[in-house]
Amino acid sequence: MSHIIQLSHAALDECKRLEPCDAEIYTDDSFEMKVVFENTDFSVASSSHGAMLGLRVISNNRLGFVTTNTLEEKDVREKVREAQMIARLSPASPFHAIAPKQKHSAFQLGDERISAALPKDLLKWAELLVNESRRDPRVSLDRAEVTLHSTEQVVVNSNGVEAKIKQTMCSWFVMGMAKEGAEVTSFDYEGNSAVKWDDIEPRILETAQLFRESVLGSLGAASGKNYKGKVLFHPVAVGTLLAGLINHNVNARSQQDGMSKWAGKFGELVAHSDFNMTEDPLNLSRPAHWSPFDREGVLTSKHEVIKSGHLNHTAHNMFSATRGKAAPTGNATGGARSMSSIGLMGLSVGGGKTSENDLYDALQTGLVLKRFSGNSDPVSGQFSGVAKNSWWVEKGKRTSALKEVMIAGNMFDLLKSIQLIGSKVHCIGGSFDSPYILIDGVSVTAG
Repeated sequence: MSHIIQLSHAALDECKRLEPCDAEIYTDDSFEMKVVFENTDFSVASSSHGAMLGLRVISNNRLGFVTTNTLEEKDVREKVREAQMIARLSPASPFHAIAPKQKHSAFQLGDERISAALPKDLLKWAELLVNESRRDPRVSLDRAEVTLHSTEQVVVNSNGVEAKIKQTMCSWFVMGMAKEGAEVTSFDYEGNSAVKWDDIEPRILETAQLFRESVLGSLGAASGKNYKGKVLFHPVAVGTLLAGLINHNVNARSQQDGMSKWAGKFGELVAHSDFNMTEDPLNLSRPAHWSPFDREGVLTSKHEVIKSGHLNHTAHNMFSATRGKAAPTGNATGGARSMSSIGLMGLSVGGGKTSENDLYDALQTGLVLKRFSGNSDPVSGQFSGVAKNSWWVEKGKRTSALKEVMIAGNMFDLLKSIQLIGSKVHCIGGSFDSPYILIDGVSVTAG
């Protein structure tokens, strides 16, 4: 990491020497080792190492951006010259800005034992994932992976920002289906991650069990019925449809560009009053989304995005904050290959007061939607597509898996048509937390 810091300061020095300007250097240095199961066998463990530096300069309100994967001082200094040339040819905007100086420290997350893991360790974990997932012979795997990630990220800018993070993590996923006779279910997927050695095997076992139960539960699929009304959203569906809509519409750039219905609606009711959503990039239980500072070096914090149904957060990066005369919120996202965009990190929907048995009773007869495959437009809110790995409920009881049915509706309307929220919050793939949610107003069309 000291080499990256030195390179970053060399770039800043070159900026001052050539043409004084604001400058930001973002560097991502990563190592990855993985074991893959595919086509009924394990592949040889592979490893890769890569580094990328992204350089942004702002000169006379004009922006230049370049990248390089050659982390040598001579090359980086030449890239400064190139970025300044690009800036001279770019249109001027008064909203280009880099982050102000903040009180940073060096952040670190991960178990040293994971950092020292060998290919044989990954192979052992991959075998555990595959064997547990295939404990029932009806389960057929398409692919499974176990990966060790070790990353170092550094943001340095001419305002004095110097943010550093080192993270080591083991992650995995399994994908496949179930087969019985001539019946083949839809594909399903489960995954998770861990930053502690002792958490890896228990979480792999949990992942395998969830995957196995899901695909086996999709066997014996029956036809559904046509109706418009209540649908019980599995936490996966909540993340796919509702979280995606919210992420887009709290984006300040979307609001400023007229691409969000929530522009100017801060503090207004945008969802049912029982609905709450937070983002927490500092939540250590979701290491894949842990981020103590954002892409631009702004320190992150927990935000109540929607509070009691009211819009309570607008997500900014430096550009949108300057444009909107607001403070940056730590929501700049992206990597070294491009300039920052805006996004939420570590999302969680708060639990309600209703048990899952009572949710089934309230649904009575209808669809439990797990996976959605189709089109969704976060600007209009319209969505239509196919329900996969879902099931049917009659008289408050799960009866059978469901053959693929078409569903459609408007996501803005769904947020306001929430009927009940489950009390148990589920962690989905180590990246999103949500309970089951009963929502009215969905059109269901059986094939």
